[in-house]
Amino acid sequence: MGLFGSGKSDEEKLQERVAKALDEMGITVESAAEKDGSVHVGCFQGALGLSSYKNLSMTMEGVLGFLQTNGREIVDVKVSPCGSGDTIMSQLVTVLYR
Repeated sequence: MGLFGSGKSDEEKLQERVAKALDEMGITVESAAEKDGSVHVGCFQGALGLSSYKNLSMTMEGVLGFLQTNGREIVDVKVSPCGSGDTIMSQLVTVLYR
């Protein structure tokens, strides 16, 4: 581990954020492959403030890409503020998919 960082590449950090978001949504590779024609919803929290909108956008792109790669259709995506702290504002990302 480096003195001023985790020693992880930006790509590794993005993969970890996407994996965490999918976990929060309760989506696995197996569940993504089980298509039933119904509309499903998944939510994950993206923290802003110390990180950036770019990171949130890239995480959302990773989640949507994962779902689409696994044959899911994205119906809708909403981003809403869900709380705040001294320096961090959290965003709730809601994804409707079929």
